[in-house]
Amino acid sequence: MEDAITGIYRLQETTDGRVSTSALASALDVKPATISSMFTRLDEQGLIEREKHRPVILTDTGEQLALRILRHHRLLETFLVECLGYGWEEVHDECDRLEHHISPRFADALESFLASPEVDPHGDPIPNANLEIETEHERVRLETVDTDVPVAVRRILTDDRDVLDFLTDAGLEPGNPVLVDERFPIELLAVRTPAGRQQLPLSVAHMVEVAPVDEDAELLAPLSDGSQHP
Repeated sequence: MEDAITGIYRLQETTDGRVSTSALASALDVKPATISSMFTRLDEQGLIEREKHRPVILTDTGEQLALRILRHHRLLETFLVECLGYGWEEVHDECDRLEHHISPRFADALESFLASPEVDPHGDPIPNANLEIETEHERVRLETVDTDVPVAVRRILTDDRDVLDFLTDAGLEPGNPVLVDERFPIELLAVRTPAGRQQLPLSVAHMVEVAPVDEDAELLAPLSDGSQHP
């Protein structure tokens, strides 16, 4: 049930709309019939607004529950990466198991220990103790960025391990600079990152949120140090 709640929240967060049975089933890798049954339970508990044959949306109560779970999850991810040596691409499944078993007090202590991080290793915002999220600066998807405009990766909008491994190898981790080098008519981008020149499907670029950066020599140096692949 909690996975369904957070799944709805994340889909609302990235699509700014209601969530269909098929979209949540795909996100959670379960059958649509399972989600239909879950929607009935969530509706009975007042966690979603549901109308027949229409997608659902979280109620205020459902949103608060989602934010509490995500607070636990994202603090745990940050702890595993910063303190236990996990890679940012491998922590999701571990924390998916742990998030349901820690108390708000433990989460508060973890937040204090980590010096109140605002985002987790994927760039996802961490709700504070009041389950509030700070207003984020304007961001866009990498697929929409013009060529030769310096931007920095701010957030990765997927938990898929294969995609995360690909992005790690490509140098597209949160905080890294990136330039769109070339656009191809076959749903493909060429980008420059600290790992070199990469070819990136638009479907993957859609999962990468970026923000503009100043012409900062130190930040952009990895893109022009001669290490790019031809």
